[in-house]
Amino acid sequence: MAARELQRQGVSVTVLDKGRGVGGRMATRRFGGGVFDHGTQYFAPSSPWFQSRITEWVHDGFAREWFRVRAYELDPRFISAARFCGCPTMTAVPKQIADGIEVHTSARVTHLQRQDDIWDIGTEDGTTYRALSCILTPPVPQTLDLLDSSHYAVGADERAVLEKLEYEACHAVLAVCDGIPKLPENGVLEFERGNLRRIMDNTRKGISPDVQAVTIHSMGDFSAAHIDDDPEDVARMMIEEAQPIIEVQVREFQVHRWRYSQIVEPHGRPTLLLGEAPPLAIAGDAFGANGVEGAARSGMEAARRIMRALA
Repeated sequence: MAARELQRQGVSVTVLDKGRGVGGRMATRRFGGGVFDHGTQYFAPSSPWFQSRITEWVHDGFAREWFRVRAYELDPRFISAARFCGCPTMTAVPKQIADGIEVHTSARVTHLQRQDDIWDIGTEDGTTYRALSCILTPPVPQTLDLLDSSHYAVGADERAVLEKLEYEACHAVLAVCDGIPKLPENGVLEFERGNLRRIMDNTRKGISPDVQAVTIHSMGDFSAAHIDDDPEDVARMMIEEAQPIIEVQVREFQVHRWRYSQIVEPHGRPTLLLGEAPPLAIAGDAFGANGVEGAARSGMEAARRIMRALA
């Protein structure tokens, strides 16, 4: 969102993403003939601004309403009972937003260096990019590691703010099942206690028509306790707990460990500007609000702060 807004304002933008594709936790994977949204499952508006963005995305065909929660399930954070997802999969939203922007994937940034009013940004493959400003959106611990290894002096107050931000981990099991899982009609079952946070049926979601594909997410405390264990062992524990619920056998599975799945308590401000000459902003879903809307609003505010600093 930051890159899109800056480009709309006439700024030349380059995005460096360490992943193989854009989107971060708005992620989709294919294996065993199935299709799995294995990160963020859905999003909902908590403000008229984000409701307008969702309406635009739905109109343009890369998002759709998935289901509606019942009255007693309403979350006070949201202004709608509707839950939305990417179309055809969750990755469609970030891909569409990134369309027309210069994006380099598999580009892991290893250091930043300030040269007068210019940033030199180095990546793992030895490439150096130059920019008048930078916006950093990795999980905050990774951002701090990058700044520290780059010998960037983060102010004491800013460091205190950043070091207080905590994340929950999550293990995501992608399971190919040998039959139709016993789940609600919309394909979503969420838990308030236990080791599992939610089970999602990607076939009912409409993205895996040929194979019964189920995504299983763990609770944060469970993943924290097993964060350094063999991921496949963790996956087997989760499947063992899920099978009496879904009442089908898992034929094969993969597991993905989200070390920084979601922020526990977002910072109150939507972005943090560390320096104005040249500008360096930190943004993402750790700022302002949690989830997809928080990340989107944070990106927009980071773009505005950069524009003011460059003016």
